[in-house]
Amino acid sequence: MHPLAYDRLKKVLKVEVKNKKLVGPDETCDYYPCHFIGQDCTWCFCPFYPCEDEQTGGECVEKRGGGRIWGCSECYWIHNAEVAEALLESFRRYGIKNADDIVKRKEELKEIFSALKAIYPPVRGNVLYESPY
Repeated sequence: MHPLAYDRLKKVLKVEVKNKKLVGPDETCDYYPCHFIGQDCTWCFCPFYPCEDEQTGGECVEKRGGGRIWGCSECYWIHNAEVAEALLESFRRYGIKNADDIVKRKEELKEIFSALKAIYPPVRGNVLYESPY
């Protein structure tokens, strides 16, 4: 896991799991909106990265220095408030409390990903769920 992702997920899980709240749109971020206006920024760094699931809108892209990497700029799914909240609740149910759990419990993450996709199917290039913000 990238160090920036690890630090962000560590912070999110420390605060949000205890307080049971979402970040919502973070208009103070230099990159907002990186996906769409009104996006939920709780999972700024996706715990499923790289999901390698093109249904989410992600795709393999060329790196500047050559080679390919999983790109998520067209993924809207994890930034919909309903999905973000359901993921937070799933983490509570599974007892995933910190970034180390995300790193260590890959099989459970796959289960959570599949379950959430079944309930909230992503639509590539389209914001399926309205943000409450």
